[in-house]
Amino acid sequence: MPTPTWEVLLRPRNNAPFASEILRDILLSLGVDNSTIVLEERKKTRTVIVYLDNELAANKLTTMVRRLRLRGVTTVVNRRAASDWSERWKKGWKPFSLTRHFCVIPLWQRIRVCPSGKNPIYLDTTNAFGTGLHETTRFSAQLIDRLRGKCSSFLDVGTGSGILAIVAGKIGIRNVVAIDIDPEAVKVARKNLKANRLSAKNVLAADIQHFRPRRTFDLVAANLVTWDLVAFRNKILPLVKPGGYLVVSGISLKNLPFFRKHFRSSALKQLKLIRGREWAALLFQNKV
Repeated sequence: MPTPTWEVLLRPRNNAPFASEILRDILLSLGVDNSTIVLEERKKTRTVIVYLDNELAANKLTTMVRRLRLRGVTTVVNRRAASDWSERWKKGWKPFSLTRHFCVIPLWQRIRVCPSGKNPIYLDTTNAFGTGLHETTRFSAQLIDRLRGKCSSFLDVGTGSGILAIVAGKIGIRNVVAIDIDPEAVKVARKNLKANRLSAKNVLAADIQHFRPRRTFDLVAANLVTWDLVAFRNKILPLVKPGGYLVVSGISLKNLPFFRKHFRSSALKQLKLIRGREWAALLFQNKV
């Protein structure tokens, strides 16, 4: 991606934390690259910033957003120094709680400590493949954390930043495999696992449609969009060991009925459903 020199600022009047998440989701639905989005939090304001490499693209995005007529959202276009976007991204991201046992700390802020005695997960997501801020990632991590002591092998389908693989490794799962179709995501995930003193040898660039492991897994996680979960259902389910567990996320609440209808299997027993503001995640057990 060319070095960004233009920024589009979106400021929600509603200062609640989830307002920024919703704006991010809207931007992603408009085709904005996740790696160009910065969530900046200050004492009294939250701003969603998109960095772009030319004025035409910045103005086009601004027009698209304004056409949506989002109530209480103002948009501003600025020209910035080429180095601003990465530094601003880092400054805008703070440590936060991920599960009952873990918090996420940016890799460049390793001297900071977790709140309430939680264990740290260090993450470098300069390329923004998944910080754990989004509901879908948090819910997946929470469901995996619930299974500590019950699994010895784990597969992460669409690993992104590697955060779910890190959670699996930190709860004691020794055999961790993570795949992603994007080679750049794989590089980021490997770096993050190593930063957390976990093995990265089984972080692989692979397409789930063609992935043929020699084993099944005690726990499989797939944080994908609803349509991909349904499309890859027959690829994912056979990877779960009999008696093993499956975590699925990336399902919007409006698509939950569709997911349940088309992901149905007599072999799956639903153990847990987490509903958020916009998204849902489920934990299943393979009864076969």
